[in-house]
Amino acid sequence: MNSTRVIADRYELARPIGAGGMGRVWQGTDVRLGREVAVKVVRPDLLDGPQRAEAAARFRREARVTAQIAHPGVPAIFDAGIDEATDELYLVMAYLPGLSLRDLLDESGPLPADWSAAIGAQLASVLAAAHARQVIHRDLKPANIIVGTDGRVSVVDFGIAAILEGDPTRLTATGDKPGTLNYMAPEQIRARPAGPAADLYALGALLYEMVTGERLFAGRGSAYEVQTAHLEETPAPVRRHRPELPSEFGDLVGHLLRKEPGERPGGAAGVYLALAGVLERLPASGAPARDAGDPTWPFRAPLAPPSVAREAAAARGATAPPPPRDARERLAEADRRLREGDFGGALTAFRALAADIEPADAAEALHCQVRAAQCLAALGNTSTALSGLGSVVDRLRRTVGEADRRTLHGRRVAVDMLAALGRGGEAHRALAALAGDMAAALGAGDPDTMEAQRLLQTWTAASQAGPVRPVQARSTAGVPRQ
Repeated sequence: MNSTRVIADRYELARPIGAGGMGRVWQGTDVRLGREVAVKVVRPDLLDGPQRAEAAARFRREARVTAQIAHPGVPAIFDAGIDEATDELYLVMAYLPGLSLRDLLDESGPLPADWSAAIGAQLASVLAAAHARQVIHRDLKPANIIVGTDGRVSVVDFGIAAILEGDPTRLTATGDKPGTLNYMAPEQIRARPAGPAADLYALGALLYEMVTGERLFAGRGSAYEVQTAHLEETPAPVRRHRPELPSEFGDLVGHLLRKEPGERPGGAAGVYLALAGVLERLPASGAPARDAGDPTWPFRAPLAPPSVAREAAAARGATAPPPPRDARERLAEADRRLREGDFGGALTAFRALAADIEPADAAEALHCQVRAAQCLAALGNTSTALSGLGSVVDRLRRTVGEADRRTLHGRRVAVDMLAALGRGGEAHRALAALAGDMAAALGAGDPDTMEAQRLLQTWTAASQAGPVRPVQARSTAGVPRQ
């Protein structure tokens, strides 16, 4: 039976490729023109009740704003409207194959200097085009940046962009604090009008993360402390983390992260020129390109045919063997990589498999996402992994139920992550609740139940002797028993 969704009698939705506050983005096909597209569909709950008018207005605004910016780094807008059959709002854009900068950083950690400069220069070029149209993105972050398979960098999700009107200090909407905290300029935190300099601050935060592998002020313990650091603290120079970086690169990052908007660079065009100049003097790192292409390629060989880029990657030994075609074989291969400690390769494999099988088996796709989170934690990104794991476990609860082994397995993985982050009390309480639920669902003699009970006894004994400081147990990282 064909279960493919069709929007507006024209756009076939093949598989989900992203999600945000407004809705889900699908890879699909425009059957009338026979081309691949990306289709954003508004979440149905946003169209219920009094929120409907606001959601519809924001969605249409995103389409208009994005369509105004003519730049290769902004996806072309093909269509927008309401599907009469389902009453759903949709936005049709160019499909951008590649990897989000968030996924690229999670998989690779700090990026080579030439990659960081090339990505930053391309982002500055997009910002220059947007600012020339009086558009301020206001939410520039890794999840909103796509590094394409051809190395081209694109910026997406202009859903909370602001339009400057005449006076550059006035916005169409003020008084709110749109954006994402780790990349938010001080003036945004203070809920003051945010101009082009706010996007440049976010670009500085992105460059900082690309070369250090750490989010700006991510070590602070609470959102309040992160906000205070953005307002008051000067981050450690990037060359303290990476002494081999050119001094002009480090100086530029520090300049972008100045607290006062007027002290930052005068415009995105100047930032582009500075980063392009740095890139010219940097040696080619030859870093392997997988789902994302080499972002230096558009600078080193503009408009080169894709075959040339592939041949260059092959010469560097960057061509990966083709993945097994069968989903079961791919799952076995991903599990093998995980067991053998190839966490980056396993992460890529689990993510790709989850995306491919979700339309046919949502539960197994979520199960793959749990194991992807384990890989991410093993790569040192435990906080990010735990943040994403919570929503995955909630979806498993709704899909297969609280008593399903896959849901319980996801909760068990979360316990390990809490312990690894030093959140011993939370880990202890979560394990106590989980051990009881496992016994009820799987039986007291089940190996997973017994392992949880043994660890709980160890942690309880330790807590009676002093502060609860559980040591992370060996993770049950393998395939849960069915």
